Amino acid sequence: MSQLKTVRSHLHERTGLALITTIMVLAVVGTVIGALITMAMASVRTAGLEYREGRVFYAAEAGGEAALAQIKLALQDGLLEDSELAAVMPPVLEGFSYDSFSVRKTGETVVETITDGAYAGLYAITQNIEVISLAQDASGNLGGVVLDAKAQAIPIFQFGVFFEQDLEATNGPPLEFVGRVHANGHIYLSSGGGDDDSEPNAWYRELITTPNQVVNDRKDFHDIQTGVYINDAEGNEVQLTFDSRSIPGVEAFKARSCADFDCRLQTDAFDVDSLNLPLPGGVQPYELLRPRDLDDGPAEKSVKFAWNADTYVIIDLGYPKNRASVCGYDPDDDEQVLWWPDITVERASGVVPNKKAICDILQWEWSAFYDGREDEMKDVLTLDVRELYDWIGGNPSRSIEIIYFEFRVPADISGYNQDQADAVIDATFDPAVRVKNGDMLPGPLTIAMEWPLYVEGNYNTVPKRPAAFAADGITILSQGWRDDENRPAIDDDDEECEGTVSPGNPCPEYLSWVPTWYYEKAKETTVNAGVIAGHWATPCDHHAIGCAADGSDTYYSDWYGGGIENFPRFLETWRDGGKVLFHYRGALISPFTSQKTTGTWNGTYYRPPQRDWAFDTDFRNPELLPPGTPNVGNVIRTAMREAF
Repeated sequence: MSQLKTVRSHLHERTGLALITTIMVLAVVGTVIGALITMAMASVRTAGLEYREGRVFYAAEAGGEAALAQIKLALQDGLLEDSELAAVMPPVLEGFSYDSFSVRKTGETVVETITDGAYAGLYAITQNIEVISLAQDASGNLGGVVLDAKAQAIPIFQFGVFFEQDLEATNGPPLEFVGRVHANGHIYLSSGGGDDDSEPNAWYRELITTPNQVVNDRKDFHDIQTGVYINDAEGNEVQLTFDSRSIPGVEAFKARSCADFDCRLQTDAFDVDSLNLPLPGGVQPYELLRPRDLDDGPAEKSVKFAWNADTYVIIDLGYPKNRASVCGYDPDDDEQVLWWPDITVERASGVVPNKKAICDILQWEWSAFYDGREDEMKDVLTLDVRELYDWIGGNPSRSIEIIYFEFRVPADISGYNQDQADAVIDATFDPAVRVKNGDMLPGPLTIAMEWPLYVEGNYNTVPKRPAAFAADGITILSQGWRDDENRPAIDDDDEECEGTVSPGNPCPEYLSWVPTWYYEKAKETTVNAGVIAGHWATPCDHHAIGCAADGSDTYYSDWYGGGIENFPRFLETWRDGGKVLFHYRGALISPFTSQKTTGTWNGTYYRPPQRDWAFDTDFRNPELLPPGTPNVGNVIRTAMREAF
């Protein structure tokens, strides 16, 4: 019995210990659980705080990114104004406010070369920008960022010469070119040195680049001439005596180029990249010239001259009117019935010229003169810049910087009555714009259209202002040009055909006159303006297998595109004993093939000038770019830091 009591006593002791142990374990577990719950609750509170702080930080960052996007849009005109920065606004985000938001320039505007990306190799007009964006949520949580960025305006006027396709330069009379030369296609250099090719006559003073090949030969037929010289880094004129065909090896070509020209002739051997024109994605270069289209999106509207023009001129050839009704008076004070197209001038703001002013500034003439290259009489709207200057008269409300001309052209003259048809002596519509009396501009001025443009006489010389032309093709008419020397004298009384003109049936007097036409003498002329225009390219390289060109005179006459020496084009004999000079300062940009000026070079309608051409270095100054210069606005974020 005593043993049983002893066992029971031990069991009670063990049970008590187990209970105590269980209670202790439960206490510890409870403490741990309590601690875990406390930690979890603290973690939740911390996570919630971090979440809210994260949200407000991202809201602040969104404000900075919104600012950069607005700056990019403001850069499309190439110049970032203080007023544009002041207009930059933060985004509207529900639950957040921007108590502090500012955008400011830091440092001076600089010109720098882009070293990477799609526009590597081009220069950018760069302004450093600082964006401060401080956001707050409804609970009072604050977040802020400071963004540093480069606002880069990349203008299209980058080069002395830029060709999207092959570039040919086979001048006869001397050509001296100062400025960078680039083509995304091949470059053909074979210029004659005088009558016996014994003297240099083509000098390239700066870098020449192509991602393809340089060929020391003509494209249209085999004719290697010896007049091409390229400056080395010290300005020495070094003759070009090799090309990508004679030295096909990469390292050998590089070594020769560097030895002769200090590497200033660069091809695919140097891994030169194609250079994209600074245009928004999806916008084809020819769109720059096209008139307004209701289907145009923001990208097209940002760069098309038609949308950026402050003055828009519509010339409707479908509804000819009596000149007196178009002008509101008879400019010649006679009883003639001269049919004019309907001319409408639209202005984005400011004063619109009345009818009389329109007809003083703009004069119309059917079959005004003969273009030997196009083999057609041009129906011309002449812009008299002197009359425009007088009309503006320094009045800001009349100021004009970009003029766009839109022609509306019927399919043929079948809708004209006989009097109207007889004025169109070659029986076809061949509209063009001509500018004359342009030696003094009323201010910075750009003239644009998708039709041919003719520039008569000196342009933009006293003083020189930012100026540009954009057209399907550009032709220079010298100071010696006379319309009456370049059209048939059909009838001195009414300048209309004595026969009957109808579709497909030109005036007989015109047909008999064309074979007798002969170019007249040019006079020394100066033009200062950037040029964006098409060119007519030689179809294929005679060296290539399958090219139909065989070097015969037939192919030479019909195939040659005219080369850089005929961009812009000429129509006179620039010889009067010696060679007559054509002086040019600007930028020659040819991003497409002409669609309306399609006559090939054949050498029978002019004798070329001596060309004194150079890139206008004023275009490297953002304040001296021509109005409406197409740009890519590129904004690069260079740094970001949290603001407290």
